[in-house]
Amino acid sequence: MEKCKADNLLKITNTVKTEARETILHAVLDSAKPMSANELHLMVKDRGIDLATVYRAMKLFTEKGLVRPVHADSGLTFYEKSCEHNPPHAHFICENCGGIECLKPYGFDESAFFIKLGQQKDVTSVELILKGRCSSCAS
Repeated sequence: MEKCKADNLLKITNTVKTEARETILHAVLDSAKPMSANELHLMVKDRGIDLATVYRAMKLFTEKGLVRPVHADSGLTFYEKSCEHNPPHAHFICENCGGIECLKPYGFDESAFFIKLGQQKDVTSVELILKGRCSSCAS
């Protein structure tokens, strides 16, 4: 399956394409793990993109369904691609180092459980976060 392209996703979601938005979305699509706005900024700042632009893009991309936010207890938000190549899944956040990992995507049975919980309600998102110490911090 071919990887999603930033310019195509911007087009199909009727998002005005700018060089900054395309660069930021490309960084999200290329990442294997969720990233904070600060981490994204470090990846794109050499292209003249400031942190405020990254935050505005993440807000817009979240509204358009291009990224999924993952909220940590610390108040920090991580962002990951929300496309066919990254179905909804649980995350693990290390309470010691703050690292975040993607866990195995839900199968049909697990997804059906969450759908049943939300019947008769207007569910807009589901987050499942496991917390503890990662293997590096636990040893």
